[in-house]
Amino acid sequence: MSGLELPKVVDKSQADIDAAIAVIKSSDIPNGTKDFAVSCIRVAVWLPKALLEHKIKLSNLRKLIFGVGRRNKKKSVNNAGETSEKMNAKINGTDALANASATESDKTNQLPAPGHGRLPHSAYINTMEHQLQIPYLKPGDLCPTQCSGKLYYFEPGILVRVKGQNLAAVHKYWIEKLRCALCGHLVSADIPLHVGTQKYDEAFKAILVLQKYYVAIPFYRQTYFQSLLGVPLPASTQWQLVEEVGGAALLVFPTLEHIAANGDVIHNDDSPVKITDIIRHNRLHHDKERTGTFTTGLISRTKERDIALFYNGSLHAGENITRLLQKRDANTSTVIQMCDALSRNIPVSFQTILCNCLSHGFRKFDDLKEFYPDQCIHVIECIAKVYEHDEKTRAMTKLERLCYHQKQSKPIMDELHDYLENLLISKQVEPNDSLGKAVKYMLKHWHELTQFLRIEGAPLDNNILERALKIPIRGRRTWLFYKTEYGAMIGGVLTSLIYTCALSGVNPLHYLIVLQEHTNQIVKEPEKWMPWNYRDNLLSPAATAA
Repeated sequence: MSGLELPKVVDKSQADIDAAIAVIKSSDIPNGTKDFAVSCIRVAVWLPKALLEHKIKLSNLRKLIFGVGRRNKKKSVNNAGETSEKMNAKINGTDALANASATESDKTNQLPAPGHGRLPHSAYINTMEHQLQIPYLKPGDLCPTQCSGKLYYFEPGILVRVKGQNLAAVHKYWIEKLRCALCGHLVSADIPLHVGTQKYDEAFKAILVLQKYYVAIPFYRQTYFQSLLGVPLPASTQWQLVEEVGGAALLVFPTLEHIAANGDVIHNDDSPVKITDIIRHNRLHHDKERTGTFTTGLISRTKERDIALFYNGSLHAGENITRLLQKRDANTSTVIQMCDALSRNIPVSFQTILCNCLSHGFRKFDDLKEFYPDQCIHVIECIAKVYEHDEKTRAMTKLERLCYHQKQSKPIMDELHDYLENLLISKQVEPNDSLGKAVKYMLKHWHELTQFLRIEGAPLDNNILERALKIPIRGRRTWLFYKTEYGAMIGGVLTSLIYTCALSGVNPLHYLIVLQEHTNQIVKEPEKWMPWNYRDNLLSPAATAA
């Protein structure tokens, strides 16, 4: 067989396989050849089952065996891969596959997107402005070419120069001192107000917070890096400065929680986290029922904005959302909750309109499409059509969106439900294998997966929260753990404010600086110092005086 030919796939039952192995063992061929042939058969039987049970994609297996190589961009993809790429683009919101619906011939005929790849000066918002003026001319002067015309203001040219700087710009002030030779009286130079009274200013503390809880640079790595640049910055000092910012953040966090508790839709989910004090306590108390620690992420969606909350500790998502809903106003309607199908995500003492994540169901079939292409691709295509319809509803009201889905998406989902039921009834799939479990998952949670067909404003998936959880997850992968529950709490509060700023389109650095500078005003009226409205209060007389 040549290297380009594929081996013929032959379906055999377990009895046929056992019989073939028995024939090989009873034959007269050499023992080494017998063992080799039997091993080949067992590997051929084991590999597909192992891939299914452990949900390992063929693409990942190829990477494990051959490494990551350069892909041929001109290589065509089969229908299964093409459909999956389209679906991943729609579900995960990636830009790279935004034009996945176009055919290969369409792509070759498309004109390149306009643009030169350079950012405009308007993309740089936080800049230091400088005016370069003509020193010897002004408006009204005669033209220097002696044409007898007069000069007037014209649109200025703009240059952008991005200059590097260290994390910390250290300023040394040498204070001149004079001493009387007779009486010993000491005279010192006055210290200007712009010098400040603290060794580390508010901007530096805010940058440290962003480096730690958004960029995910651990304290020890920052310590070593700054020492290379000649700026000593011990890890203990970094924590002390971060804690000071956390103290200012705690002034607004309860108000942020109250606003989030009254949201229309709340997304929640968990991710593991390590807190060494809790781990140590669990080792000393073996009878403790719960030993796990979690980072719970919650995204509350109101009519005006989205709010992010993160909690680190022993409580799981269901308990954290219960604590949050305790702050919900009594006269508000029942909240819509979006999460995956884990029972620990559901609040015990509060009634919610429960929705489950449709993309979770999609992924179960996407993992198996190489082994069951006919069944899986049909499910993927149905869900893809629903997402296409949802994309068209972005500018609609909640009621218009519901009506549109009931008209366009409900027939698709009804047909998909019948198709999945038929797979089990007709015994086309084994109920206990991987495909059967994926089918049963969809059918078991069908009501929660299709709430968007019955409830105004019900989301399709939990992707907005899964993207948010990537921020604490990348922290977990770099600085690995929190030392204490108190430190984990401070980290959750600061991460909440940073990501809420990101969701509101607000500069988190400026916001954290303002929180430190106006603590006296924030204590009195914390609701006026949220990420989306704090700028309105910076011009007030009280804030200006501070």
